[in-house]
Amino acid sequence: AKINSINGVNKDNLGPRLLRGFATDPFNFTLVFDEPLDSLKAATAANYSISDGVGAPVSAVAVAPAFNRVSLRVTSALVINKVYTVTASNLSDCAGNTMSGINTRKFGLASVADSFDVVINELLFNPKPNGVDYVELYNRSTKIIDLKNMILANRSSSGVIGSLKNLNADNYLLFPGEYIVATEDAAIIKSQYLAKNPDAFTEISSMPSYPDDKGNVVLLNNAGLIIDELKYNAKWHFALIDNEEGISLERINFGKPANNADNWSSAASTVGYGTPTYQNSQYRADLQPQGDIKITPEIFSPDNDGFDDFAFINFNFPEPGYVANITIYDGAGRAIRVLQKNATTAAKGSFRWDGLNDKQSKVPIGIYVVHTEIFNLKGQKKNFRNTVVVARKF
Repeated sequence: AKINSINGVNKDNLGPRLLRGFATDPFNFTLVFDEPLDSLKAATAANYSISDGVGAPVSAVAVAPAFNRVSLRVTSALVINKVYTVTASNLSDCAGNTMSGINTRKFGLASVADSFDVVINELLFNPKPNGVDYVELYNRSTKIIDLKNMILANRSSSGVIGSLKNLNADNYLLFPGEYIVATEDAAIIKSQYLAKNPDAFTEISSMPSYPDDKGNVVLLNNAGLIIDELKYNAKWHFALIDNEEGISLERINFGKPANNADNWSSAASTVGYGTPTYQNSQYRADLQPQGDIKITPEIFSPDNDGFDDFAFINFNFPEPGYVANITIYDGAGRAIRVLQKNATTAAKGSFRWDGLNDKQSKVPIGIYVVHTEIFNLKGQKKNFRNTVVVARKF
């Protein structure tokens, strides 16, 4: 019969914040806020503006009983997978705080995810002590995907898909080119890693089991179609890492198949061994071999006078073991010299051209194209085209 010992004044000084929006059909969509709104202001249609010429909605209804949602109706039908923006203004919470934070969000009419629309982009399956697993997904399609219709799962040792978990119980849109991180506790992930987009999380009460040595991550739509699947192995980590706890595996190229060990690598130490909610530290747009080739001098005179008698094809690769094929073409596109065929390279070095063709005859003066193809035992290859000029002294 006494006032609570920890009683105090908990004054609300913060205005409402717009969290997200989603369309339920071509003419109706809903906005979600982080707290209850003044229902009178929330129900004023003039307080909202929609992009792409849609303008203000024809009606706005504050949704009871929480009043942290507003249902809006428009007269122009929304186009499926088209990304719109909505701006809310002149809104306030029940304490009278006006909206001062984020008041513009994307929304749209979602479609069903198909195979490879959304991919498994990063995985933490061996978390730090007191840490939790996470799975990062990336929408590589042009579709708007609703996480409410997506399922995360695993496979048993016998290959049966199990532990099916909806990514979100509510409508939650994943837009093209965006990341979302599924985990049991977003606050723990944010405390242990840099999350550049703190809003790009969806919490699952109990994540599927992903063992520390190897396992399967399965992503499905609500019709049971597998969208992407990863059969991971701890051996995919960088070989010189002594302790793999707290280090995520990152997909190098989200356009390549998941179940390829060469397409995965440990997250870099420079980013804290994990990149939840943003581009992977190991991301590359392609899996071509890296390196460059330069020709010196660019103009040479093969006349044996001791000055610029040869053209040197200089290569610089990140590692040895590449195989090179070099063919020289004249200005008409005809192959006049096969300089190297299946030559194994060091990391750095050069080949030389003496200005002769395959018949060991001098080539005419003019511009020539040096085509170099390199490849490695992983099947990765890259082509270089450089020009060089053959000159003569008269």
